[in-house]
Amino acid sequence: MTPAQFIQKRQPGWKELEALIDQMESAPDRSVPAAMQLRFGQLYRSACTDLSLSQAWRLPRELQLYLEGLVSRSHSNLYSQPRKRWNEVKQFFVETIPRLVFSDVNVRICTALFYVTFLLCGVLAFNSREFAADVVGESVLESYEQMHADMEEAELGDMIAGTGFYILNNVSIDLMTFGMGILGGIGSIFAVVFNAVHLGTVIGFLMTTPAGPNITRWVIAHAPFELTAIGISAGAGLRIGYSLISAGGRSRLRALREEARAAIPIIAAAALLTLIAGFIEAFLGPAKDGIGLVLKYVVGALSVVFLILYFLVLGFIQTRRYRRGVLR
Repeated sequence: MTPAQFIQKRQPGWKELEALIDQMESAPDRSVPAAMQLRFGQLYRSACTDLSLSQAWRLPRELQLYLEGLVSRSHSNLYSQPRKRWNEVKQFFVETIPRLVFSDVNVRICTALFYVTFLLCGVLAFNSREFAADVVGESVLESYEQMHADMEEAELGDMIAGTGFYILNNVSIDLMTFGMGILGGIGSIFAVVFNAVHLGTVIGFLMTTPAGPNITRWVIAHAPFELTAIGISAGAGLRIGYSLISAGGRSRLRALREEARAAIPIIAAAALLTLIAGFIEAFLGPAKDGIGLVLKYVVGALSVVFLILYFLVLGFIQTRRYRRGVLR
């Protein structure tokens, strides 16, 4: 095959690849049909082979430069997928999570149930030691009081070790609350009420003891994330469990599979909150005074503001935007 014949035979493929690259680069978010991606891969491999042949056969330098540019553009377009994946990650955290958490009635029910029960038991335990003792037991109350009677400053190594412990402990609570939802959703309801009663009673009781200021300073920074994660986890579990009771015209297996997939962003939100809460508790929990104490209250306030802005405000905005898109 002469060089002229080689160029004449291969040139249509080069032009097609060039047109495909232009089309792919101009597509929004670099999203293109699968068939186009397959054809692009075939033409890209052929262009690489042609470039090698043009160099081996010492074809005109202009042709080699053209093929080098074509292969370079193909390579850049092929490996621009991380940018696309980054956009997908961004969409997941900025759009999907707040929308699903905000719009899910199960999350609303479980989160409201948790906080109402938590506050109610806290008030009752604060006003009645007998109530607190009946709920968790006198020995448990005494052990918690001794535990929080004095707070010692922690070394960096203790903080790092504590981070793993707190994350593991909190994640286990969230997973248990979520996993028990498989019992028709009743398990998640039980878990969220149990945790709310226990935590509310203990904290309410401790507020009446000399350990009250210590427990307040200990939980103020991480509690908003940690407690909200419990409610969200229960909501995800309730969603899955309820699908077994009311499949909505689907088979129960299909309903379970679809609701489990839809619950992934919700449980991901709970996991993220739990992870952050673990770090906050380990590194800020032991601080008793000075800049550490001030930072605790600042972080606690910012955590509440974040939860409101992210799950309520942004969730409301993304839900409206999603519904308008569906209606269109």
